[in-house]
Amino acid sequence: MADDRQHKLAAARRKLKEFQQKTPPAPVGGKKKKKGKESNSHPDTPNRLSPDPIEAILKGLVSDLHRSNGVSIPGLGDMKQNEYDGTKMAADGKRFVSSTDSLRQLSEQLNGLVSQGNSYVNGENIISSASPELEARSQDLAAALDSSNLTNKQLSTKLEELKQQNQDVLDQLDKERKDFEQKLSKEQGSLREQLQVHIQTIGILVSEKSELQTALSYTQQAARQKGAEVEDLVMRLQSTRQRVTELERTLSSISTQQKQLEKLNKELEKERDSLRLESLKNSKSSDELKQQNSELSEKLNALLSENASMRLDLGDLHKKLEMAELMIQQFSNQTGAPDMNKQLQMVIEERDQLGTQLTQMSDSLQQLKAERDQYVQKLKEEGAVWQERVRQLSEQIQTVSQEKESALVQVEQLETRAQLMDRLQHDEVQGKVSAELHLKELQQSRVNLELLTKENQELKAQMMQIRNEPESRVLSRMEGNGCHVLFLLLLVVVLELEPTAYLCSSGDGVESKDYEDEIPKSSLVIPEDFESREEMMAFLSSALSKLQGERDEVERQLTEQKRNCKRLLQEISELRQQQMSMPPHRSAELGMDSVPREVYDALQSAMEKLQFRFTDLMQERVELKDRVEELEHRCIQLSGETDTIGEYIALYQSQRAILKQRHSEKEEYISRLAQDKEEMKAKLLELQVLVMRLVAERNEWYKKYVEVTRDSKELGQMAQSAHRPMELDMITGEALEEVSLLEDAEEEKAQRVSPLSSVQEGLNAAPSSEDPTAKQIMQLLREIQNPQERPGSLLHNPCIPFFYRVDENDEVRIMVV
Repeated sequence: MADDRQHKLAAARRKLKEFQQKTPPAPVGGKKKKKGKESNSHPDTPNRLSPDPIEAILKGLVSDLHRSNGVSIPGLGDMKQNEYDGTKMAADGKRFVSSTDSLRQLSEQLNGLVSQGNSYVNGENIISSASPELEARSQDLAAALDSSNLTNKQLSTKLEELKQQNQDVLDQLDKERKDFEQKLSKEQGSLREQLQVHIQTIGILVSEKSELQTALSYTQQAARQKGAEVEDLVMRLQSTRQRVTELERTLSSISTQQKQLEKLNKELEKERDSLRLESLKNSKSSDELKQQNSELSEKLNALLSENASMRLDLGDLHKKLEMAELMIQQFSNQTGAPDMNKQLQMVIEERDQLGTQLTQMSDSLQQLKAERDQYVQKLKEEGAVWQERVRQLSEQIQTVSQEKESALVQVEQLETRAQLMDRLQHDEVQGKVSAELHLKELQQSRVNLELLTKENQELKAQMMQIRNEPESRVLSRMEGNGCHVLFLLLLVVVLELEPTAYLCSSGDGVESKDYEDEIPKSSLVIPEDFESREEMMAFLSSALSKLQGERDEVERQLTEQKRNCKRLLQEISELRQQQMSMPPHRSAELGMDSVPREVYDALQSAMEKLQFRFTDLMQERVELKDRVEELEHRCIQLSGETDTIGEYIALYQSQRAILKQRHSEKEEYISRLAQDKEEMKAKLLELQVLVMRLVAERNEWYKKYVEVTRDSKELGQMAQSAHRPMELDMITGEALEEVSLLEDAEEEKAQRVSPLSSVQEGLNAAPSSEDPTAKQIMQLLREIQNPQERPGSLLHNPCIPFFYRVDENDEVRIMVV
């Protein structure tokens, strides 16, 4: 206390010197006036400066005393501040000081200052001065001291009242402190309960961490497998790229070949068009030939009818000639009759006439033979030309069919190659996408593995620190701070009992390599190509069964890990029960101790890392679930694509069946054409045989005609019949100017045979239509002319109507309508 007082006095002297240097001393009257003014203004200052009335009164008194003595003393607030600083330094850690003690100290200081103020004025001794002014001033000061003593007594009474109030305030503070301590104990109890809940959650998190570590080991194993698969896919991707380049080269060559084939197809189409034109021309020429054949057949029929009539006439003439010869012999035997000579001359003349007629008839018969030979030669030539054209057309049809078959084969090969290219491109795109995804997953798994290795190393370091410390110290810390017991036990159990699930993947590198060597690579190998849709579906079903088996194995391992976690939780609960069953004095003694800051920080950092790792593992688990869903979605897409491929295969098979049907129809058409050609050849041969038979019959009739030379009357009729066929030929030539092919053959025959009907009736000969050889020839000519009338013919279109006219050379010029 003495040191504090000396310090305060030294500070007061310094301030007093500073004040004297700043303000010169004022006269006494002025001081009194100033005192009166300041006394008047004094009651306002306490309310303005401080809310405490006691301190305000003390400040006023001290200021009046200081002004009356002319001494500048620091204010009450400064002294209280200095006093508070001094008491604070002396207390060295105490929180507060009693208000009564502070008031007592202030009163003692005031008394000491008053006594010192009486002895010193402006730093000089008052006793040494003996002036009357100073005596008067001392008297005033004595009166002021008396008044200050009175005020001190009043202040002491007020101080006692304030002490009583202070005591009441202290009692109230004690009550509030007790209430606050009760509330704090309740809050501590709730916080302890929350701490127990947190400890349980930490246990759950640690168990989940063990599960997640096992899942992480499996994911790492899967990542390694995926890495191996990615490498395999990269190799396959390179091989597929090489194969794609080769296929692109082959595709370019195929495209060039296809362009060449298209050019060849265009040329073949042009040739086909030209062949069609030629076939049309040939058909027109065949129609012309058929028309000529029909005309020739008609002429042949007319000649046959004329030949028959001439043969009858010849027979009659032979008979007349014989009768004439008999008559000549009779007349030669008879003699002497002049009229008989006349008759003989007449008979001779008739015989001459008949001879001339016979020579004429023989000439006409030779002419008819020559015409018949010409017609037969023309028919042979036209049949040979027709056969040559039919042969050429059949060869062209065969070549066109062969070229079409080769083109179909090439088109099928191109379609198969295009499908293979589409499939390879699709496989390449899928391989690229899967390779990128596998690479991303591999990178993510590597990053996670590095993080886990770092965390593992840190946890190992912490475990080594904990193991290096004495067991008694560890136990004391564990028992002293119950909030960290479960966490430390879980760390020890996880790091000691599960080294294979977590530490094998983050060791020194040798274990992980051995572990990677022990991991079986994926046995799912996708073949290059499938032979059928059933093979593809079998492969997909086997792959899905393998994936389901792997998923069941993972679930089984997960259940085993959950059992291990439950066992660990049971051991932890047993340890907690053992801790709770310890004697209370032991726990009370150890409970006073606290965990060091380093251990607390290490545990807090480990807890934060576990929380971060838990969140990361949960996120990875969600990503793995998303990956599984994505794989299932891809399996569904693959099944849908296999269905679409099967539909495409069915459509291709149906189109192929349609093409085969068309090809078979075309082959049937060609076979029917060949059959018609063979039938035509057979009919032409039959026609040739019939014509030869007709020639033989005409020769026979000619021989019979030569023998008929007897009757003279019939010679005239024979002469008339020789003139009338020529006129009939001219009439028929003029009548055949415009005739349609749609008219029946019977009407044409009637028109041509009608002029000869009277002659044939006169000669009592059978009509030519009754001749069986002629009927067969006419039937063959009709079939050759109109092949659509035959049963089973390929030509179903009707005849084209056209008009024809025979010119001077007996040729027909066709005008198509």
